[in-house]
Amino acid sequence: MPRNVLNIPPKTSPLSSSSLSKVLRSHIAEHFTDTHPDAFTDDLKQIARLHDHIVRMDTHVSNIESAQKYLAQLAFMVTKFPPDLDLAFPWTIAFPPTLSLFNVSLVPDESPPASPGVSTEAAKSYAKTTSSSSIIAHPNLHYERAALLFSLASLYSTLGAQETRSEGESIRRAISFFQSSAGVLQYIISDLVPLLRPLFTGRNARFSDPDLQPAMLACLRDAMLAQAQECFWQKAVVDRLKDVAIAKLASRVSELYSQALEFAETGGSIEPLEVGAPQGCELPREWINHMTIKKWHFAAAAQFRKSSDDLSANRYGDELGRLKLAESHVKQAMAASRTGVSTALQNDLKSLQGAIQANLTRAMKDNDLIYLEAVTPASKLTAIPAVVMVEAKIPIEISQPIQFLRDSPSPAFGKPLFQELVPYGVHLAISVFDERKDSLVREEIELKRQELDSLATSTLQSLDLPGSLQALEQPIGLPPAVMRKSDEIRSEGGMDRLNALSEDVRRVAEMAAGVWNEVVHLVRQAPAPNTINHPATVHMAERHGQQASAFDGQIEEYRQTLQQAGSSDQIVQQKLQEWREIIDILAKGQNALDKFVPGQKRATSMTGEQSATVRALRVEMEALDDLMDSRASVCEEAKAKAKRQDIRNDIMREAGIIASGQNAPLVIESAHFEPLFERSLAIYDPMRSELIASEKSQQEILDRIAERNEAFVQARTVDASMQKRQEALQTLDLGYAKYREISANLVEGLKFYNAMVKMLHELRENVAGWVHQRQDEMADLSSKMEQASLAATAANTASKATPTKRRTRAAAKAESSAPEPEQTQPPQPPNWGAWQGGDIRFAD
Repeated sequence: MPRNVLNIPPKTSPLSSSSLSKVLRSHIAEHFTDTHPDAFTDDLKQIARLHDHIVRMDTHVSNIESAQKYLAQLAFMVTKFPPDLDLAFPWTIAFPPTLSLFNVSLVPDESPPASPGVSTEAAKSYAKTTSSSSIIAHPNLHYERAALLFSLASLYSTLGAQETRSEGESIRRAISFFQSSAGVLQYIISDLVPLLRPLFTGRNARFSDPDLQPAMLACLRDAMLAQAQECFWQKAVVDRLKDVAIAKLASRVSELYSQALEFAETGGSIEPLEVGAPQGCELPREWINHMTIKKWHFAAAAQFRKSSDDLSANRYGDELGRLKLAESHVKQAMAASRTGVSTALQNDLKSLQGAIQANLTRAMKDNDLIYLEAVTPASKLTAIPAVVMVEAKIPIEISQPIQFLRDSPSPAFGKPLFQELVPYGVHLAISVFDERKDSLVREEIELKRQELDSLATSTLQSLDLPGSLQALEQPIGLPPAVMRKSDEIRSEGGMDRLNALSEDVRRVAEMAAGVWNEVVHLVRQAPAPNTINHPATVHMAERHGQQASAFDGQIEEYRQTLQQAGSSDQIVQQKLQEWREIIDILAKGQNALDKFVPGQKRATSMTGEQSATVRALRVEMEALDDLMDSRASVCEEAKAKAKRQDIRNDIMREAGIIASGQNAPLVIESAHFEPLFERSLAIYDPMRSELIASEKSQQEILDRIAERNEAFVQARTVDASMQKRQEALQTLDLGYAKYREISANLVEGLKFYNAMVKMLHELRENVAGWVHQRQDEMADLSSKMEQASLAATAANTASKATPTKRRTRAAAKAESSAPEPEQTQPPQPPNWGAWQGGDIRFAD
C-alpha cells in the first residue's frame, strides 16, 4: 500500500446491459397486459446505458453521479417491478474469503432454486471462481442495489485516499469523501441488509456475499470514519492547535480503529445475517495489520500530546507516565508493522517513536535532576476524553433518490424510467383491496344475513309457524305467502336449475380431480438423478429430492381439500334428494299445491279472543318478514356496490403522492394504502350497522312471537283436518328454505371448484416445467458422459492401432540422441462442476 490510508477495493459486474434490457422487456410483456413493451423501448435503452456506466467505474468524481443516477432508477424500478427478476445480477467480491465455498466452483446448474415464482435458468443464485476473481450472483434487484452501493462506497474511499492532504482544502475534501463512504456503508446496513437476509440465509447461505455481511460493512464503515477523524487530527496539527485538543482528536481516531477491529474479529454488537453464522469478517492480513498499527499509533500520539500539556502545567509525574505509556503503545504498533504494511505507514510510526523517545529521555533527565517527582502509573492517569468530529453522512441522493428523478433543478438524474407502468405494489394493492372487499361483503354481510335468516326460520319451525297460523286463517285454498314462494322458485327454474347446478359442480369437481391426477403422474415420472452413477448427480439428487418433496406437500394438501369438498358435496346431494319432491311441488304451481295441501272439511269460526291472538301473532310475523326483506335488500345493495366499486384510480393517485413525498419509501407496498382501504371500505359501515341493529330487532320480535304463539296455541282448537293442513303448509315453508339453502350451497361449490381447477392448472404447469428441466439436465449429463467415454475409447484404440516398426541400430541411436517427445495421454473425463477457464458470460 503506497499511502498511509486505506481505500476499499471496488466490486465490478460482468453482466451485459442487453441481458438486463431483455429480461425487463419480457417481464413487461408477460405481467403488464395493459401496455406493450415497445412503448418502453427508449426506457430500456436508457437503463442499459446507465448500467454500462457503472459496471466498472474508474476513480473519478464524475462517476459518483453516474452511480447515483442508476441507483435512483433502481429505487424507482422496485416500485414497478418485483425484486425477484428472471435474471441473476453478478458481482465480483472485493474481499473474497481464503476458505469456504470459493475452494470449489459452482455453476448455475448446481445452484439452489430461485425465489418463488422465478423459473428461468438465468434466475438463480450462484457463485463462480476464476484465477482472477470470485463472483456472486442473485436474481434480486436489492442485491444489485447493495452491490453497487458498495462500489460507490469504494469510489468515495479511493477519492479520499488520493487526496494529498497537504493543504486545508484537500483535507476537507478527504474528510467529506471518507464520511460519505461511511454513510453509504451505513445505509446498506440499515436499509438493505434486512432485504438481503432471505438471500443470504438458509440454503442460500453458501451463496452469501462476504462484502455485504453486517460485520464487514460495520468494520469498513468505522475504518472510513477513523480516516476522516484522522484528517481532522492532521488539520489540527497543521494549524498548531493546543496539545490537549490534538490529544482528544487522536484518542477518537484510536477508538474508531479499535471498533473496526472488534467488528472484524468478533462481529461486535451487530447481529449476523444467520443464527449460528461465524462472527466477525475475513479481511486481508494487510488490512488487519494496518488498522492495528493505526489503533496503537494514535493511542500513543494522544498520550504524547497530552504529556506536552502536562509539562506546560508542571505535572511532571503525569508527563513521564504518559510518555512511558506512549512508548508501550508504540511498541505494540511496531510489532504489527513487520509485514504487509506500507512504507509510508512505517515511516510515520518510526517518526512518532523517535519523538516519544527523545521527549522521554529529556523528561527523565529533568525529573532526576530537578523535579524529583514520582512517575504516575498508567492506572492513575486521567483518561483522555475523545472529541468526535465525524459521522457517517448518508448523501441525500442515496437516502432519498427518487426525488432527484427530474430534469431540473440540479442535481437532476433525468425523468424516472418506466413511470407509465402500473407499479407492482399498486397491482398488489388492488388485489389486496378486492379480496378484502369481497371478504367483507361475503362474511360480514352475506353470511351474517344467512345466519340471521336461518335462526329466524329454525325458531319459527320449532313453533310450527307459519303453518299453524295459515291453516287457521285460511282453511280453504292456498295462502298468498305460499303462492309467492312457489312463483319465486318456478321463475328461477326449480329442480331443473338445481339439477343443472349439481351437474356443473360434479363436472368441474371431476375436472379438478383429473388435473390433480395429472400432477401426481408428472411428479412420479420425473427422472431421478441417481439413475446415473456419477459424482455430479449427488447435488442434483439433493435438489431433486427437495423440490419433489415440496410438490408432494402441495399435492397432499390439495388431496385433503378435494376430499373434504367431496364430503360436503355428498351432504348437499343428500339434502337435494331428501327435499326434491317438495321443491318440485313448489315449482309446479297451484295445481300441485292444491293437491298437496288438504283443505278443512268445514271452516271454523274464531271467537273474539282467538281473533285477537291471531292478529297479534300475525303482526309480529309480518314484522319479521319485513325485517328479513330489509336484510335481503341490504345484501343486494352491498353486492351491487362491491361490483361497481373500483379504486384503481384512487390507488394510482395515492401511489403518486406517496412516491413524491418528502420521506418517500423506496418500495411501494400494499401496507402504504391502508388509510385508503379504510376510507373505501367505510361505505359498507352503514350496512354492517344495519345488520347489527337487525339482529337485535329480530331477537326482540322472536321473543314476542314465542309469547304470542303460546297464547295462540292455548286459544285455538285443532281437529284432524286442520292438523294435516298445518303440517302440509309447514312442510312447504321448510321446503322453500331448503331450496334457498341448497341453491346457495351449489353456487358456492361451483365457485370453489373453478378456483381449485385454476390453482391445480398452475401447479401442473410448474411441475411440468420442473420435469422438463430435470429431463434436460439428465440428457445433458448423459450426453457429456457418453462423449467423454467415446473420446477415451478412441484414444485407446488409436494407440493400440499404431504399427511397431523394426528399428535399425542407426535409428535407435538417432532416437536416443533426439529429445524425448511428450507422451500422448487419453483425454480425462470432465471435472463436473469445476470451472474450466475462459471468459465468464451470463445470459446475454
